[in-house]
Amino acid sequence: MRNKITSEDMIAILGKMADDLEAAKEYLTDLDAAVGDGDQGVTMTIGFRAIRQGLEALRGQEVGTILAKSGATFNNKAASTIGAILQTGWMRAGREVKGQTEVSLIDLVRMGDAAVTGIKERGKAELGDKTVLDMLVPTIASLKSSAEAGLPLGQALTASLAAADEGVKSTIPMRSKIGRASWLADRTVGHQDPGATSFYLMWKCVVSYVTAD
Repeated sequence: MRNKITSEDMIAILGKMADDLEAAKEYLTDLDAAVGDGDQGVTMTIGFRAIRQGLEALRGQEVGTILAKSGATFNNKAASTIGAILQTGWMRAGREVKGQTEVSLIDLVRMGDAAVTGIKERGKAELGDKTVLDMLVPTIASLKSSAEAGLPLGQALTASLAAADEGVKSTIPMRSKIGRASWLADRTVGHQDPGATSFYLMWKCVVSYVTAD
């Protein structure tokens, strides 16, 4: 099992994200229709199709560059709130591993912390506002606990996916406080946040790829 994620792994992971997020198009659209304008599935599909088309040109690049350029590609093609959040998170994460062609569990923790900070600044949101942060924060906390315990990468990622699942499900009883969903106020209670769900599906791709061996 891998103990690091290489640049080539990152290319493969992004390709898998493109496939899996497009496959989830209708699911994400239905989630978003309940709390927003119903375009989440379309946005993710358009953005990740653009990422897929640019992957070959990124081969041989460092991990941070692959992330930053892919995030920019997504938001340039599918400009949106989720696109801006994704681009900011990936750009901040990429900065933490500048010059590296492989990343470890400790690197992932630093990348995650940086992404969370950037997303909070960009989206003006906090934990509990029914956003991607409610999935990301517990996921990174789990990775950090695993790193401190000296667990191998695969085991740490598996544990983090369980935390991510709990995080995304925690959004169901929440009331949206940020963005268009906040306009619906109490009508958002009882519905899973589509942005957090999209980020969960992305993270699931990372975990399933790395732990496949």
